[in-house]
Amino acid sequence: MNSFGFVVNRMLQATRKEALNLLDLGIASVEDIDQAVIKGLGYPMGPFQLLDLTGIDLAYHVGMEKYQASGNEDDKPSPTIVEKFNKGEWGKKVGKGFYTY
Repeated sequence: MNSFGFVVNRMLQATRKEALNLLDLGIASVEDIDQAVIKGLGYPMGPFQLLDLTGIDLAYHVGMEKYQASGNEDDKPSPTIVEKFNKGEWGKKVGKGFYTY
């Protein structure tokens, strides 16, 4: 299947976007969301653990590029991603993101 990576990436983006929405709305904590995804969906790690691994700075830049290309406000990075980016809390590579390393 040539589109395997495309499909997986779209699914991960949807999961990450909803996880950030739940956090931004104060519905659930980072830890609760990660555990729900791990235990309920069977993922090997939660969306915030994955963001810390891949880099919050990367998520910020990808979101900003997508927004600049589309002009669609929905494509902007979430307020939480912007806040973490501005604080330099980019994830595992700097020792702090959604978790402390």
